[in-house]
Amino acid sequence: MIRLSYPEFKGKLLIDGIGKILSSGRLSQGRYVERFEYLIAAYLGVKYAVAVSSGTAALHLALLSLGVDYGDQVIVPSFCFPAVANVVELCNAKVVFCDINPDTLNIDIEKVPEIINRRTKAIIIVHLFGNPVDISKIYSFCRKRNIAIIEDAACALGAVIKNKKCATLGKVGCLSFHPRKRPEKEEWL
Repeated sequence: MIRLSYPEFKGKLLIDGIGKILSSGRLSQGRYVERFEYLIAAYLGVKYAVAVSSGTAALHLALLSLGVDYGDQVIVPSFCFPAVANVVELCNAKVVFCDINPDTLNIDIEKVPEIINRRTKAIIIVHLFGNPVDISKIYSFCRKRNIAIIEDAACALGAVIKNKKCATLGKVGCLSFHPRKRPEKEEWL
């Protein structure tokens, strides 16, 4: 079997930090999660960050918070992690796939306006492999039609486009901290 990732816990600061969390008796919520949320919000330059169990849960909650429900449509790229389409289905909404740009492997922004209709409630933009999507090309188009842009920046923490960080460009930005996306710096603890 070829593993997608292998958790790597090296360095005294990281090991000590993990030890503090384990000995606190709070493996979820608590002061370490609050600190993590604060550090992420500060890094991104946003008012709030909320930690949940996974990037998939973040996408699902983003859709729920926007009121996506039965009868709504959500545009997603035709090439991305299956969870992106799955969360739309969990909301009883309809997935509408948009072709990708073969040069970037990201959603083809030029094709998005062609598939929007009156039932389109949101677009999930995936910054695939940390490669930012230029949302500015459809931002005002979507805003006029009250269509929310949700960013799946699971692989794009630290990626920047036009001097703006991914996960801060749309209505909601979602990140993931799966082991294959681990930060290089230990200061997060």
